[in-house]
Amino acid sequence: MPKNINQPLSDADIHRIKRNWRFLKENLFQHEIRDDFMVEAIWDLPDFEKIDAEKTPEEKNEAFLKLLLQSGPGAYKVFITALQKKNSIHIIERLENTELTKKCPEPSEPLCEFVAAIDFGTAYSGYAFSSREDYSMDPFNISTLPWNEKTASYKMQTSILFDADKQLIDFGDQAVLKYTTESGKKEFYFFHKFKMLLYHKDDEYDKRRLTKNTPLSDINGKKMRAIDVFSAAVKYLVDHLLNALTKKKLDIKGMDIKWVLTVPGIWDDPAKQFMRDAAEMAGIRGTDLAIAFEPEVASFFCMRLPLEKLKTFGEMKFHGFKPGTQYLIMDAGGGTVDIAIHRSLGSSMIEEVAMASGGAWGGTYVDRQLLSMFERIIGKEEFDEYITKFPSDYFNICKSLELGKRNFSTSSRYFICEIPLSLNQECRRAKRCSLNELIHQSDFKRNLTYKEDKLYLDVTLMKDLFSCVCDGIVKCIQKLLNSQNKTKTILMVGGFSESPYLQETMKNAFPDHEIMIPHDAWLSVLKGAVLYGHNPKLMHSRISKCSYGVDTFVPFNRDLHPPKRLRLVNGAEYCSRVFSKHVTMNEELKADVDLDQKIYRPVDQSHKTTRFDLYTSTIENPEYVDDKECKRLASINVKIPEKANGIKFRFTSVETELKVEISDELTGNIIDVNLDYFEEISESKHSCDITRDK
Repeated sequence: MPKNINQPLSDADIHRIKRNWRFLKENLFQHEIRDDFMVEAIWDLPDFEKIDAEKTPEEKNEAFLKLLLQSGPGAYKVFITALQKKNSIHIIERLENTELTKKCPEPSEPLCEFVAAIDFGTAYSGYAFSSREDYSMDPFNISTLPWNEKTASYKMQTSILFDADKQLIDFGDQAVLKYTTESGKKEFYFFHKFKMLLYHKDDEYDKRRLTKNTPLSDINGKKMRAIDVFSAAVKYLVDHLLNALTKKKLDIKGMDIKWVLTVPGIWDDPAKQFMRDAAEMAGIRGTDLAIAFEPEVASFFCMRLPLEKLKTFGEMKFHGFKPGTQYLIMDAGGGTVDIAIHRSLGSSMIEEVAMASGGAWGGTYVDRQLLSMFERIIGKEEFDEYITKFPSDYFNICKSLELGKRNFSTSSRYFICEIPLSLNQECRRAKRCSLNELIHQSDFKRNLTYKEDKLYLDVTLMKDLFSCVCDGIVKCIQKLLNSQNKTKTILMVGGFSESPYLQETMKNAFPDHEIMIPHDAWLSVLKGAVLYGHNPKLMHSRISKCSYGVDTFVPFNRDLHPPKRLRLVNGAEYCSRVFSKHVTMNEELKADVDLDQKIYRPVDQSHKTTRFDLYTSTIENPEYVDDKECKRLASINVKIPEKANGIKFRFTSVETELKVEISDELTGNIIDVNLDYFEEISESKHSCDITRDK
């Protein structure tokens, strides 16, 4: 064996090769360049035999690269010279242009031995994983095991089935199959596409405040606690993954596993905490769990992709994610569409440039519009009864709508949905009319044609149905781009981004922008979550979506404060319900940085416990916590240490979550507290008893 074997390349050359591992594995022709290593006495025949022992060209390339990494400092120069001889200039340019900046280095070693990511979607859910060794050699060596050997699908429907005693029976496609085939024989609780319970608009907040006892209605209106449904779904995914690893004889016993659970970027703090609590109820330790924003992890995924893996629209030429490159990323999933603007900092690091936005414009809302059409034609009560009586046929309608939606484009002549015979029969029974007669009596008579068990929807109607979500997406993107005119690139990820109609809508709405979609856009979040789990520090900073503060008293100033806010405590005058701000909306939040700290004291010094009520606001400088822009976020009950006079309070930014740190003013000792997002308390019964130091 030549003497250089088992001696590494230089750090810079190792970095170049590892950062381009997947590209090299797919594009090298190692058999054409390896003779140079023999000539330079770097390798000999046994080394060639190791390479040739592999089966596929990619496996041979990978064996070549692994050998190259341990072939001594001079091997990289031989490698480049051999590429030059074969005129492989594109590979040389790729290697030499690899960012080696010291400003934002990626840690040389990932922090955990194994990362498992769960993409808990509105319509479909799945998991992916990779080991530290896999990640070090090739970040894209990410495994996504098929759920079903017949379909080879890497995701399953987000559907879950419980028995009459609320015990889990099954999840995914099997849950749908068991429910549709056995629902007339047994009592079930069946939940389908239930994730969006955790998203609500601002004007719905007070009506739908999330608690641990929030009920979730199944497909027939029967209720279970939402937290029990979500935790059972997460546990199923965790157990399925661990069992799959066992079947593959991948031994992870004793490994340090980092779990990553994805959530929409527009979700609020209680929704994120709800998912964390559900995951911990499912058996994942809190310290082993990261909550990741879907558009961020998709951004990590796209930044690392070779440019040839990005499908582009438009005439502009995209030159890659060089430092300073600013781009808009749109994650269009089943329930929500998340929209954010990111900037590349080099070394795969990114920062958020503008506050993330979005709405409930996912693909399932097109489905909802289509299904509501049946309700308007047949009648809502009658259609609900049909769903209960013929669940299998109902899900066949849903499947037909889903397939049609995926293929529909502006050039389509019509949209076709297959209609089971049972629907026409039920129309005759319940309405004394055929489905065709009901269509002709409806507002859709000029847009629908029913013949030979197929429903034909014309293009005009379909455009109207799609516009319900596409118009909201376009307006939101236009608003963000107007605030960031340097952004000329749009990345589309998520399952709904693969819709031809949405793609054409985006091209027409933004003709002056480069629009790109990665291959397998529907897996961008899932695979990006694995990358995030290995190195969450790649997200340099985020923009706060709201202001955060504490409900407090301050000394009353008759020149500043309204008389209605005057409160007397032990003879002293205070202004009540003041928003004591710690974080400002649109403020840059850097990862793992402690934020503004303030000192608070009990108004009544004899109190042994006190309470902090935390609030958010949608304006930058809120005055009072009961202003219309403010919402109660959470509460903390604090036991005051003996001899303590004041309590230090601050927020800390820990990855995607804001945490609270409370300490004794005199000793600096941290006080253990629990942040309660889900306390069921009337807003009129606030119990603030703290005042803030100036």
